[in-house]
Amino acid sequence: MTMVSTENVFTPLERKSRSVVVFEALKEKIRSGFWTPGEQLYTEAELVRAFHVGRSTVREALNLLKANNLVYTVPGMGTFVNDPSDVAKSPPALDPENLQDVLHVMEFRVAYEPYCAALAAERITNAEIDKLISCVEHQIVNISSDRDPSIFAELDMNFHYLLSQATRNALFSHSFELVREHLLRQQVLSASYAERRKRAMKYHQQIIKAFQERDARQAELVMSEHVKETQKAISALLDAH
Repeated sequence: MTMVSTENVFTPLERKSRSVVVFEALKEKIRSGFWTPGEQLYTEAELVRAFHVGRSTVREALNLLKANNLVYTVPGMGTFVNDPSDVAKSPPALDPENLQDVLHVMEFRVAYEPYCAALAAERITNAEIDKLISCVEHQIVNISSDRDPSIFAELDMNFHYLLSQATRNALFSHSFELVREHLLRQQVLSASYAERRKRAMKYHQQIIKAFQERDARQAELVMSEHVKETQKAISALLDAH
């Protein structure tokens, strides 16, 4: 009997994050017609139970579906399947496991976030500033207690999301949603280094100060320095990995 090499039988397994696995499973259900256009997906809680994952994982998977224009969200109601004709108009898909796509997202952030910060400085409310302060306070606790870096990454992502909402421009907050999964991947990688966490937290404090003073120019300058430094750090970390 002729022995067949196993290398020719099986394809090596890909290393994927849980959110990508959930995203691909949901995408397959949508494309197979399990959910029809206009039909509501399961709730976040139902998906958490179905996949035995955390709520943040489910949210990241849903954000990937939105980034690929497969679903849309109605606030207070839920997530619904897009019409196939709308899917054809979707933007180029970005793979959070593709390092080149991660770098492309960083290039986007360098152009997008400074102006986003400038607009937010002019339009942000005191209540929203308080939320940013609370976010940074939790980051300080995370650093001082040396807790899970992935928690810091989630806090970092929430800080930038709150900032995008403060622009009062839906295009900015929607743009954030398009790159949310990729942003989280960057933040998790960066937050694994204690010094990177400390620097990010200090930049956030400076941005908040600019918001409190309603100084749009200063907010833009600090954010520009913040994302450019992050871009260099992420590039260096990816090269090292």
